[in-house]
Amino acid sequence: MKTKYYKTWGEYKAEHPEIDEKQEQAMAAKMQDYEENLFKFIMFLCV
Repeated sequence: MKTKYYKTWGEYKAEHPEIDEKQEQAMAAKMQDYEENLFKFIMFLCV
C-alpha cells in the first residue's frame, strides 16, 4: 500500500539512518503492530 503518510517499518528505518540497534529493537515491534492494525482497519472498512 503506497500512501503519502503511511510508511512501513522498513521504509521508515531506511529514511532514518540515525536509529541505532537499541532504538530499533524498542521501536520495531510497536511499528509492526501499528502496520498490522492499520491494515486490519482498512479491511474492516471494506467489508
